[in-house]
Amino acid sequence: MDGGPLIMTSDLLTNKGLQHGRDWESLPADEGPLEWILDHRQGLIQGPLDLEFLRGRRMALVLEPGQMALLLQDKELKAVYLEGAHYLDIGHGTHQVPAGGSLVFLVANGGIHLNWSRQAPVKLGPHLTQALIGGCSLAIDAPARFYHTFLDAETIPEPEFLGRLIDQLVRGILEDILGGLFLGAAVPGPGEIQSRLTRLTPADLDDDLAPCGLTCVNLAVYTAAPPVEDEYVRRTEYETSGQLDGVGHN
Repeated sequence: MDGGPLIMTSDLLTNKGLQHGRDWESLPADEGPLEWILDHRQGLIQGPLDLEFLRGRRMALVLEPGQMALLLQDKELKAVYLEGAHYLDIGHGTHQVPAGGSLVFLVANGGIHLNWSRQAPVKLGPHLTQALIGGCSLAIDAPARFYHTFLDAETIPEPEFLGRLIDQLVRGILEDILGGLFLGAAVPGPGEIQSRLTRLTPADLDDDLAPCGLTCVNLAVYTAAPPVEDEYVRRTEYETSGQLDGVGHN
């Protein structure tokens, strides 16, 4: 491209108001702005942005907390940019960002949220059939590990598919932890199960999440049927049975 300097920047640098740092503009001297927007509602992964058309230009890359940019070249991870302002000289020189590369963005401003419902619960280990509901929030704390776990493939996965991969990973970790928690014990009642579940903490997942570049921020898991409800049903059945037995003896 010919013309003046090309800058991709956020509203923070163009003095139009911060607006969460998601609005970027490409500002060549001879044409109007071209907007590139990062929006968490569009999914965890966005891009890629081909850098070839920026060759010979300087790029101001502004990322807000929870946003990350991965520089890829020939499917190899070359650099990771975290929150803040980064100025990238695009070209083929020794100290330039390669114009043959691309940027893939991880947009997790509010974290990665997983929810488990009665229709798709978490299992309570391999030998118990109790269904669990709840959810957790994750953060990406090691982008390179995250890339090599989920994105190092022939094609970058769609956001929905990536979400399913992460959900399957966490479900498997939880089921292993819960399976060990109740291993060898007598089949516990719902009240005991819920009591043990409340002792789970986000840190209990981190040893298994760390190799994938993730950490657990919040975790809440419950029995699908509240223990008090189950206890009421059992008590009602017992009392009814006792009444019938009494009638029989009369």
